[in-house]
Amino acid sequence: MTHPPEIIKKPVNQGVRVGGVATFFCAARGDPQPTVIWRKNSKKITMTQSRYTVYDANGVSMLRIEPVRAGRDDAPYECVAENGVGDAVSAEATLTVYEGDKTPAGFPVIQQFPTIRVIETGHTAVMQCKATGSPPPKIFWIKDMKRVDMTNPRYSINNEGSLQIDNSEESDMGKYECVAENSVGTEHTKPTPLYVKVRRVPPTFSRPPEPVYEVMLGANLTLTCVAVGSPMPSVKWRKGVDQDLTPENDVPVGRNVLELTDIRVSTNYTCIAQSSLGVIEATSLVKVQSLPAAPTDVTISEVTATQVRLEWSYKGPEDLQYYVIQYKPKNANQASVSCSEDPITHARMCWFMK
Repeated sequence: MTHPPEIIKKPVNQGVRVGGVATFFCAARGDPQPTVIWRKNSKKITMTQSRYTVYDANGVSMLRIEPVRAGRDDAPYECVAENGVGDAVSAEATLTVYEGDKTPAGFPVIQQFPTIRVIETGHTAVMQCKATGSPPPKIFWIKDMKRVDMTNPRYSINNEGSLQIDNSEESDMGKYECVAENSVGTEHTKPTPLYVKVRRVPPTFSRPPEPVYEVMLGANLTLTCVAVGSPMPSVKWRKGVDQDLTPENDVPVGRNVLELTDIRVSTNYTCIAQSSLGVIEATSLVKVQSLPAAPTDVTISEVTATQVRLEWSYKGPEDLQYYVIQYKPKNANQASVSCSEDPITHARMCWFMK
């Protein structure tokens, strides 16, 4: 449903020192969103006027005049909003320029100015500012020609007027101005840079999976992979050569746990950690220890009353640990056996007592 334009934030009258900065703010709403233009003495302000700049952000339009000149900028300024629905609406404010010693009593005086700051992401930044005046001035901040959004929970202004930015982010980097304002006038500091250093560390595994896991047939296994870096890498699993096990729309960051159940086949599993600074991989072989096959080509030789030579072959792929030889003498319930293996022929020689 359409709605005619409505001005929800009107520009206010300002008094500024000659050579200073004047900023007027105007916000409008409607459906469709209104377009805001500025007029001076009823004439539209254009961007060809080098000292006049208009910035629009988040529905707020700002007219900035810098440097302010006496005799040329003293005038009424009008914010006009229109959206093609109903009539255009407007609001007006007047700029007064003070020259030299003609600044009125109570005009804001900034006593403490912000200085260039360099911090790392995640740290707290404080842009200092302190001002006096009568009545005591209110302080607000401008970043990159836009008023700082104080609804951001990381931003706060202390009692003196300094801006504190908690848990700083790369997006906080920019040029900040402290603005002191009361009913007498407005004073700006010069734009002061805040640099936010972003630590950039390629991904690395802090807890890679083991190279080999040996499990019994049908067993379960948990594979954990942890990677770190700045920015933190995403971590996913791949089975074999090209079977992705982690959904692309739900790739965890920093840590990924893979649960394997009822393992039947030996397979490679690869953990992949990726960030904008690179990709690393760590592969684990999950090896199934299956039961060995039965020996073949069993032969008996050198049979005497007290010993027998037993030989066999084995063609399975597994690395065997030992063989078990069981026998039962005739008419006996049980018997003990002692066996040895020829290291070259792998023949077994066993002795038993009657």
